[in-house]
Amino acid sequence: MSAADTLPRPPHIQTGDVEADRLLAEAWDAIPDRPHDVLAISREAIARTEAMGLEAASALAQGYLGFGYHLLSRPDDALPLLTEALSRLEAAGDLHGRGYVLSALSTVYIGMGHVDEALDVALSSLQVLRAAGDRELEAWTLISIGNTYLDLADPDRAMDVAEQALAVFGSMTMPVGQARAHTVIGCALARDDRPEEARAHHEAALRLARETGSRLTEARALHDLGDAARGAGDLDTALDLFHQSLAIRRDLGSRAAQSTSLLHIGQVLGEKGDTEAALDTLREARQIAEDLGAGLRMEQVDRAFASVYERLGDAPEALRYLRRAQDLREAFLDAQARSRVHVIQVRAEAAQARQEAEIAHLRSVELAEANRELETALGNLRRTQSRLLQQEKLASLGRLASGVAHEIQNPLNFVAGFAEVNEEYARELRETVEARREEMPDDLATEVDEMLGELVQNIGRVRENAQRASGIVRSLLAHGQPASASQEVVDLRDLVGRVVNVTLAGSGIRPVWMPGEEPLRVEANPQSLDRALVNLVDNARRAVTDRLAEDDTFRPFVCLSLDRVDGQAVLRVMDNGPGVPEEIRDRIFEPFFSTRPTGEGTGLGLPLALQIVTDGHGGDLTLDETEAGAAFTIRLPLVEADDP
Repeated sequence: MSAADTLPRPPHIQTGDVEADRLLAEAWDAIPDRPHDVLAISREAIARTEAMGLEAASALAQGYLGFGYHLLSRPDDALPLLTEALSRLEAAGDLHGRGYVLSALSTVYIGMGHVDEALDVALSSLQVLRAAGDRELEAWTLISIGNTYLDLADPDRAMDVAEQALAVFGSMTMPVGQARAHTVIGCALARDDRPEEARAHHEAALRLARETGSRLTEARALHDLGDAARGAGDLDTALDLFHQSLAIRRDLGSRAAQSTSLLHIGQVLGEKGDTEAALDTLREARQIAEDLGAGLRMEQVDRAFASVYERLGDAPEALRYLRRAQDLREAFLDAQARSRVHVIQVRAEAAQARQEAEIAHLRSVELAEANRELETALGNLRRTQSRLLQQEKLASLGRLASGVAHEIQNPLNFVAGFAEVNEEYARELRETVEARREEMPDDLATEVDEMLGELVQNIGRVRENAQRASGIVRSLLAHGQPASASQEVVDLRDLVGRVVNVTLAGSGIRPVWMPGEEPLRVEANPQSLDRALVNLVDNARRAVTDRLAEDDTFRPFVCLSLDRVDGQAVLRVMDNGPGVPEEIRDRIFEPFFSTRPTGEGTGLGLPLALQIVTDGHGGDLTLDETEAGAAFTIRLPLVEADDP
């Protein structure tokens, strides 16, 4: 599917300025069929909103401008604008606008062939939009995610998210959204070798696109029907449908999509035996791809060239194009094409070497697979080593705590107790001096009174620090206690909900809590797991409170989401505070490492949470990469209903 087809509807911004609202609406209405109008109107909207001091609306207009450049296949201009717009919307605390621009960024990444980045951004957008409660934007983002899963060769997941989107669009009576959902479902069915069902969905997409006047979606539906006809062996029908799609894409100025149509037309012409026309068409497709810097598309066109030259029996020319395709594949994807180049090279050198070339090809594939497995194993080994090292540190801390905590606690209790007694004695002595003040010279009475006041303050500081030291000892003892004792099956939703209510009570922060619709039962020690969750939520509270203290226009945001993923309960705790600097990300789970001022933190909260989750509950606690703020993820094994 074309990347532009995945763009969601705009957020419902009401600026209070009639002219600004009109310009934003007109810029949106020009997407995706009138990209030049998008640029012109967006610039007007930016000028108007900036003059009126409407920061969120100005950032959204900048997002429209960036997407307009994407529609004209100018990603180098689109990405900086969208990235800056996202930053501005995050600073303004606008969830709707942020979700929209994240979705737009995802479509740009898809158009560039950066599929992994597209999926990561789209999933981030989905979380933000769910937090904002915007079902329409959420449905459009599901379409974007479905397309990304198609590019990742995962048709089952693509169909699942597209069917979710189709249901939402159907309930909202949005035929243009239904058309795009049908397109994703049709492509997924085609990948799953169900051509008749796929064709039915493509025909539904074409009908809805024409009814709504969505020409870009119409072009995509025609293209998909052409693919279906080609798969059925009806090359004439396929060629006609591809040409119809190309005509619309040329009219709209969507050059990236034109290159796609020309590639498929060239392939069909080659299959029909019209090699000269095929080569001319592929040259045009290659030129557009070069102009756009679309390396993945150039690699696909070069492979099509090689196929045509092979049919002509021109092995050297076929080899030249495959070598060029290989270079592009290594730059943008991976080294899978190396074996094919080797096979063609062997064929060109000697026909008798065919069998050896095939063996070399198979060996190359096997080695590539073995390398991938080794890389995966190495990554797992490194993660395991890191985790074992961390666990050993925590275990050492636990042993240290068990060995010396009681010995330390007794003197601390002595210090705190006698500090309290001395504080009381000092107050009584001060009262005595005051009562017998007339018997003493005035200057002596004043000096003694001041000294006794300072003495009371100093004794109070001794008592407070002794109590803080006792708290550190209690934290140390917590590391030495087994977290897995007295476990029971609990619904994680209830446990997290209680922690959120208690930890954020009275903070002025309104949490976004998404517990999901189904119970998520885990085997846990409620008290210890409660302690780990409190540490994470309280960290988020402190982060946004610190940022609010520096900027009174900041809108604090703490979000918790709970999902079921592959037999695990996955809890994410997110905030929009200052985040965790890159240079200390590897140290935040180290005991006694703290970024807070002296006296405000012990550096034991996160290590304790990690120990409870991993050692005590067989789970996993990680700090995720985020564009702003911090996000921690807890994964715990689920207890299914029929488990003992």
